[in-house]
Amino acid sequence: MKKLILLTGMLLMMTAKSVFASPVAQKIAPSELMAASEITETVNQPATSGSVPKLEPIERMSTSEIRETINQPTTYIFEGVKGRELTLSLWAGQLTAELYSPNGENMGVIEKTDNQWIGQLPESGIYRVRVTPKGETTSFVLGRDFNAKWTYRPDRAIPIAFKEKQATIKLKMSGYQIQPITVQGKQGQTIRVTANKKNLDLAIESPSGQLLDQGEGQTFAQLPESGTYRVIVVAKRPVKPSIRVSLQ
Repeated sequence: MKKLILLTGMLLMMTAKSVFASPVAQKIAPSELMAASEITETVNQPATSGSVPKLEPIERMSTSEIRETINQPTTYIFEGVKGRELTLSLWAGQLTAELYSPNGENMGVIEKTDNQWIGQLPESGIYRVRVTPKGETTSFVLGRDFNAKWTYRPDRAIPIAFKEKQATIKLKMSGYQIQPITVQGKQGQTIRVTANKKNLDLAIESPSGQLLDQGEGQTFAQLPESGTYRVIVVAKRPVKPSIRVSLQ
């Protein structure tokens, strides 16, 4: 009887040990450990500045004319009134300018080949002009006028005689008119343009389309390359100016 009781106790103790024993830990392969390490590093890695999207600049077009140099797409905004006629004019620069209405409709594209956009505003609100340079950077002049129709005259050459350093050309311009004048220049020379009338805007554009300088009545710049340069004469009212161009 004592042997039976002892045997029964031993069986109970063995059963209890098997029930309460700790489970055997599952082995993890070395490749799985490496994957877990990589995941931890990814989670703990701080966000870099490159992961943050770069926002395009937005500027208010508070004046009727923009003269700027940009190296990335830039949006200019202005208020428009339904029914008014708008003229956007591009005087210089290698870029694309897209006009958007307040509801986001693309109303047209202005490029160097087109020079201007004319039309009636379909609604009142904030209009956007998105300017995108065609190269790494561009300088440009973009004009905005209501109820004004700009006209572009064909290019006129101003040849400078052999061994001469300057030449003068006489113009007859109506209001809201743009007259480009072409002149041959060599790299390193300095070009100086002077008008005998002060109510004129002048600009110098390089052969590659970069705006070098602009001013009222006079402008000058050092030529970065050899080729055909454009002197852009802008008149907002009827005028008969004499334009002197000198190269030294």
